[in-house]
Amino acid sequence: MKFRSLTGIKMALATAAMVAVPMWVHAETFTGTVNGHDCAHNGVTCPVEKLDPHIALESDFVLMVGEGDYLFMPNLSRDIKVRYVLDNVQVKGEKHPRFNAIQVDEFRVKKGGKFVTVWSRKQAAFEYEALYRDGLAFPGQKAY
Repeated sequence: MKFRSLTGIKMALATAAMVAVPMWVHAETFTGTVNGHDCAHNGVTCPVEKLDPHIALESDFVLMVGEGDYLFMPNLSRDIKVRYVLDNVQVKGEKHPRFNAIQVDEFRVKKGGKFVTVWSRKQAAFEYEALYRDGLAFPGQKAY
């Protein structure tokens, strides 16, 4: 009798744990273009070209995913975003359930009809470790 009640409690706890896990913790892929935040907020596309001086005035850039809809990419540096402004891109990551933001895992740019990865969280972490931790830049490289 004690064994049955213990099994029931374990099953109830397992079920409760599965229900408690947020369903948004899975990667999604979003396709769109990179636009200046101020412009996106005001409902316009700008800069009008990659050499537009307006780029310098934008504090951040966002992913335009629909008519007037955009997502912030807070863990992607401004330098990466500005490099691909106005380009067609794919962003893979976890979208925040309440905010218009995505934690970017992979950033791809359309080149020649296909999307090419230009930044990934995994690669950025590797380069950070190589630069600041062990000084090794490539797998298999030996420290002197």
